[in-house]
Amino acid sequence: MLYIFGFFILFYILNGIYYLIGFYIVNRDHRKVYFGNSEPFVSIVVAARNEEKRIRKCLDCLICQVYPADCYEIIVVNDASTDDTLSIIKEYAKLHSEKIIAVDILPEQRQNKGKNNAIDKGIEQSKGEIIITTDSDVYMGSQWLASIAHAFDDQTGVIIGISINKVSSNPVHAYQALDSGSINVISVALAAMKYPVTCQGSNLAFRRSAYLEVRERVLWLSDSKGNHEWQMQEIDIETDWKIKPYVHPDSFVYTYPPDTWKTLLNQRMRWASTGKDYSKLSVRIYLTFIYCSLLSLIISLWVLETKYILLLWGLKLFIDIPVAISVARVMVQPKLIFAFPLVYIIQPFLIVITTLLGSFRLYKWK
Repeated sequence: MLYIFGFFILFYILNGIYYLIGFYIVNRDHRKVYFGNSEPFVSIVVAARNEEKRIRKCLDCLICQVYPADCYEIIVVNDASTDDTLSIIKEYAKLHSEKIIAVDILPEQRQNKGKNNAIDKGIEQSKGEIIITTDSDVYMGSQWLASIAHAFDDQTGVIIGISINKVSSNPVHAYQALDSGSINVISVALAAMKYPVTCQGSNLAFRRSAYLEVRERVLWLSDSKGNHEWQMQEIDIETDWKIKPYVHPDSFVYTYPPDTWKTLLNQRMRWASTGKDYSKLSVRIYLTFIYCSLLSLIISLWVLETKYILLLWGLKLFIDIPVAISVARVMVQPKLIFAFPLVYIIQPFLIVITTLLGSFRLYKWK
């Protein structure tokens, strides 16, 4: 049995080294500012469901982008909200009719199809070749749009951006900021290594033509397998477009973390629920090995002698520290390191539990 634990901790260490190589490539090649010769017309699609408390800040940020006003539009899709979200969207659309287009999905039209369906409805109403999706509960700097739009070249089909959670003294916020940040930065690192696995839909840009090539399958996956940002994976599998990570601070978006452990667990169950349905077999196998590595660390606490437990968890610490430091460096968030002890201890248990429960879809949608 000791050999099995040794195998999985070796995989964990090698995987961490792989991440570190990806972080180096990201910092070296994907932090530079791009200056295009022209400003392509961009359609920003925002799917909103029950976000009356935060959507105003998001829309205010989008309206104030340093980008030619006649070169972008904002499509805001009300995804059958039951609060005052629709009224706020209509208010902004009336005040900024030259820039904001409101799209309303009624409850009977939604049929629990989820976020990708709302995004698709927004894309149907848009006219840009470049589509950027973001969430209605995020905010960003005034250079965000220009930074991402100029990063496209003729071969790029998708740009994966960074989403940063607000940091506070709340333990849930601290955990989420580093752990979610790690997931986000690892996703861009894997893309830099030509092995894209996942991305954040709150900061994702893609070409309309690339999306249309895979649209039918993306919508089918969203309806039948759950709500997830499938565009990137399907574009990577089915087309010749390049997937590009982009980590210049101007391109970051900022969001609010869950306030309670219960809400965090529900969020992670939703995230984990789609892993088993990824189209690439190699990705499913890869994620299974990560799961088994973390599971073996937990099981070791009950079946191994103390000296072997300390060895396994010590090796985990050996690779986790440089990974956490690199994540904080990519995100330009040095304070994230203070959350490391909390993440180091809790993360294996949280991932194992939420992956198991998520596979049975024991979570709630917004």
